[in-house]
Amino acid sequence: MEHQKEDAMENQNNTLEINVKVYPMKEDKGNLLAFASATIGGCFAVNGIRIMDSEKGKFVAMPSSKGGDGKYHDICCPTTAEMRKAINTAVLGEYEKAVEKPSLRGALQNAAKEVAARPAPEGQRVADKGAR
Repeated sequence: MEHQKEDAMENQNNTLEINVKVYPMKEDKGNLLAFASATIGGCFAVNGIRIMDSEKGKFVAMPSSKGGDGKYHDICCPTTAEMRKAINTAVLGEYEKAVEKPSLRGALQNAAKEVAARPAPEGQRVADKGAR
C-alpha cells in the first residue's frame, strides 16, 4: 500500500497531456454551451463533459448520471485540485478557440461581401463572364 502512495505522489509531479475536442451547441440550450471529450495522458478518454454558463461564469461539468436518490453524481472526476484545474483550463481554452473560429469566418465572409458590393473605380472596366 505504501508503494502505491509513492507512485501516486510521483505521478502528480509528472505533467499529463490533455487533448480536448469541443462541440459547441448550434442552438440555444439554456445554460449548456457545449459538449467536450478529453483524452488524458493518451490513455484515458472522458466523454460527455459539459461546458456550462452560470451567473458566476463558464464552468466545466464532468459526466454524471442520476442516482436512485434523484441527485446527479459524477461518473468520473479528478482526484486532485491540480488535475481539476488542468482539465478546466484545457477544456475552457478549447471552447474559446471553437467559438472564435465561426466568428472569424463570419467576419471574413462579411468583408468579402463588402468588397464585392463596392462599385469599380472610374476608368476601370469590369469584365463580365461573356467579355474576353
